[in-house]
Amino acid sequence: MAYLESVERKGNLYYYITRNFRINGKKWKKIRKYVGDKSPSKEQTKKLVREIEKEALIKGLMKPVSRHTYLTDDEAEKLQDLKEVFNKWYGKLSSAEKKKYKDDFVVRFTYNSNAIEGNRLSLRETSMILTENIIPSGATPNDYNEAINSKDCYEFMKGYGGEFNQTLLLKIHELLTKNTNCRIIGDYRNHEVRISGSEWIPPSHEKVKDNMRKVFQWYYSSKKKLHPVELGAILHNKLVRIHPFIDGNGRTSRVVMNWILMKSKFPMFYVEMRDKIKYYEAVEEGDKGNDEAIVHYIAKVLMEQHTFKPKRD
Repeated sequence: MAYLESVERKGNLYYYITRNFRINGKKWKKIRKYVGDKSPSKEQTKKLVREIEKEALIKGLMKPVSRHTYLTDDEAEKLQDLKEVFNKWYGKLSSAEKKKYKDDFVVRFTYNSNAIEGNRLSLRETSMILTENIIPSGATPNDYNEAINSKDCYEFMKGYGGEFNQTLLLKIHELLTKNTNCRIIGDYRNHEVRISGSEWIPPSHEKVKDNMRKVFQWYYSSKKKLHPVELGAILHNKLVRIHPFIDGNGRTSRVVMNWILMKSKFPMFYVEMRDKIKYYEAVEEGDKGNDEAIVHYIAKVLMEQHTFKPKRD
C-alpha cells in the first residue's frame, strides 16, 4: 500500500507518496514521488500512486493487474486470438478434412492421456485400433478397451448439450472405464486411495460425495466469473485432488477440462506423454493451494499446440 511520507529539512516538512516493493524475503525497494511542502489532495495522491505503479511495472517490481483471476491480459488476448483463428480455419475445412482432423486429434489425445496412466499402446498402435479397426498383436484387452472407450467418450462429448453435473461426470467415467480393469465403473470409490508418486492424500471415501457436492457448487458459482481456461484447469485440479474414482481419475479430469474448452468454442488439446513431469508439477502446485500454476501451464500448452494458418480464399 502507498502511504504519505514526510521528511524534515531545516525545520520545514516536505511530503512524498511512497510505496515499498518486496524484492525477496528480506530486501525491499522503495519508490517515492515528491509532493511538495503541503499535504496532497486525494486527486494528487491517486495520480502519484499511478505513477509509482507504472514505474514499478517497468522495473519489474510488480505484475500487471489483469481483468482475469489467474491469466494475464496478454495470455487472455492470445487465447482469444487462437480461438478466433481456430474457428475460422476449421470452418473452411471440407467434410473430409474435418474428419481427418478429428480422427488425428482423437488418436493423439487417446494415446497421450492413456499413456500417462500406464496404457502400453504406442501412438501407431492406438491409430491402428481407432482408424483402421486393427487389433495390434500383443495388445491386452484392457489397453485395447481403454483406447476404444476414449473414442466413444469423445463422440458422446461432441453430442452433449447439457451442463456439467454429477450425471455427466459419472457418464464420462463410465464411458472411459467400461470393459477395463476398473472395479467400480460410473460411480464413486468405496475405499481409500493413494496417488502414486504424490504426497497428497485424497479425502476418505466417506467424504467424496460431500466434496463433490462442493465442487459442483463451485462450478456453478464460478463459470461466469472465470475465463474458460481458468475454469477448466482449476476444475481439473479439484477433481484430481478429490480422486473420486478407484481408477480413471486423470483421464476423466482431462476429458472434463476439454469439454469446458469445447463448450466455449476453444480448440481441445492433449497433455503429451513426454511433458508428463511438467504436467504433474503443475498439478502438485494445486495440491499446495496454488491453482495458478495449472492455469498458466494449460494456457501455454494450448497456445503451443495450436498454430493455425488460415486457408487463403
